[in-house]
Amino acid sequence: MEILENIAAGVTIVLVSSLIAWLYHIRQLYATAPVLFQKASGHQDGAVFQLVICNRGNQVEENVEVELAPSISAEVVATNLPGVTLDGPVIRIERIHKKQEINLLLRVNGDTFDSSKILSVSSHDTHGRICKSLKDIPFNYGMTALVAVILTGIIPLAWYLWQVFGYVEKKVDEQNLEAVRDQGWNNLDGYRGSDLRKSYSDREFPVRFTGIGRKAAVDPASVPSGPQGDWQRMDDENGMFLNYEINNKTASPVGVMAFTKGIDGSVPYYADVAPLSKESMIIPVHSIPDSGNVKVEFLLKMDDEWLERIEHSVNTGRKFMPDG
Repeated sequence: MEILENIAAGVTIVLVSSLIAWLYHIRQLYATAPVLFQKASGHQDGAVFQLVICNRGNQVEENVEVELAPSISAEVVATNLPGVTLDGPVIRIERIHKKQEINLLLRVNGDTFDSSKILSVSSHDTHGRICKSLKDIPFNYGMTALVAVILTGIIPLAWYLWQVFGYVEKKVDEQNLEAVRDQGWNNLDGYRGSDLRKSYSDREFPVRFTGIGRKAAVDPASVPSGPQGDWQRMDDENGMFLNYEINNKTASPVGVMAFTKGIDGSVPYYADVAPLSKESMIIPVHSIPDSGNVKVEFLLKMDDEWLERIEHSVNTGRKFMPDG
């Protein structure tokens, strides 16, 4: 599923980027007559009209020609660009740069003038479009699409960056806790971001495995009252128990619950450790799996917050070397 999601994301990125590139290079040449200056001259015949030729694209348009209706008799009164000439019914402009707008004032004799009197607008590379008014001239397609993609992509991009940042942070923190994993502790995701973690270094864990005990080598009188029932059910020769030390380095009480995983008859054990103190915990093991590995699940609580189950693996078949 993840591979399909990555492929879909890649295809989407390629399609969107290709669309933006196509829109960016599309030519946008327009002409319109807004009729903003339709007013008779006080001392000359004819009326003055405005003609606008607009290049909204991202390429320079060369040899632009605006063809007017043959019935129009006009002269160029003023323009905001040099090099504009009127040859009969055709207005010629040498060059219009990208995103540039050319304004002409035409004195028209004996006829009204509006966008319907513009027959065509073209350049060396494209045929433009006649618009009825300035508001009908569209924005730059490429920039509009780019802005739209950016605006619509801010939230997904922010989410993706947050995911990447979280992934990198997690991997770095996992590397930092490598020493704890080497001691047999797994499933540390809940511990990584907890308040409990703040009181311990990267090489420490609140619970420390201190060794394996054999029932035959232990004085029954030294067994705490909690495990007494399990102690009596253990085999006298092969019975064993796991010793742990809980070191509460925080300013709050820490509760620890533990039980062997996948072993019939196992019961949970609980210890409540006062702030800045240590307690021992004994976990009896009734039977040893064929692999020799015993897994113990721990639930840790601080300030009424329970962490996810954290697992500790013990190889009972090897000689125990206590961690420092």
